[in-house]
Amino acid sequence: MEKKKPDAKPAEAPAKKKFPLVKIVMGVVIVVVLAGGGFAAWSYFSAKGGLPLPMSPAPASPKPVLQDMETFLVNLSDPQGERYLKLTMRLRLSNPQTAAEFTERNSELRDAVLMLLSSKERDDISTLSGKMALKRALMAQMNRLLRQGQVEDIYFTEFLVQ
Repeated sequence: MEKKKPDAKPAEAPAKKKFPLVKIVMGVVIVVVLAGGGFAAWSYFSAKGGLPLPMSPAPASPKPVLQDMETFLVNLSDPQGERYLKLTMRLRLSNPQTAAEFTERNSELRDAVLMLLSSKERDDISTLSGKMALKRALMAQMNRLLRQGQVEDIYFTEFLVQ
């Protein structure tokens, strides 16, 4: 008996598909780029205080009400009696009505400031802490007299002790 040779080649096993490595690498790169962009945007807007809202207008900040006072020239209460204080200041007031009252009651307010300033000695007002204490005392003195609002801050524009 003769063995027959098959004419046809035996059926080959189907070729194994190669895993698409290039597609996976590209997918990972895309995910990393998108995540990095999202993180960068989050960091940027977090540092800026969030996303700006283009539809809402910025709130208008109220303009401060400022009042200048005429220059004060007073004798200080020093033992030698030869010290002078020249002081010019600008006040920030709580509202426009306070500015109107300030104009009406200017004599009373100036008198209160003059009395307070003339009670001080050079050593009381020569340091930064002394000047800050003087500001607080001046505000308290004027606020006792005002009825329509208050002095919120004092800015010394001239301060000379001689």
